[in-house]
Amino acid sequence: MDYLNILEQYGVPLVVAIAMFLMVKQQNKYIQDELSKELRESFGRVEGIIIKLIDQQKKMQLEQKGLENSFKTLVEIIAALSGNGLKDKFLRMQEKNENKKY
Repeated sequence: MDYLNILEQYGVPLVVAIAMFLMVKQQNKYIQDELSKELRESFGRVEGIIIKLIDQQKKMQLEQKGLENSFKTLVEIIAALSGNGLKDKFLRMQEKNENKKY
């Protein structure tokens, strides 16, 4: 079809309105496709960051638990070697600290 025949048959305002509708429709499709693509990429990055943070937190908890166990063992060894009643005092202090933590 020739564009001039369509213009002649339907008039300028109707042809311009259809052209604008098609342009807006195409522009909206492009924007929606690009935005959804960028949102998927951003979500993937954020998801990866959250997973890494959770992993690091778990590692820190395990390290802290190991340090607490090492400290507890050292306190028990020192208390056992000292002899003169310090063992009970150390153990009471240790229980007090554990109860305070939570």
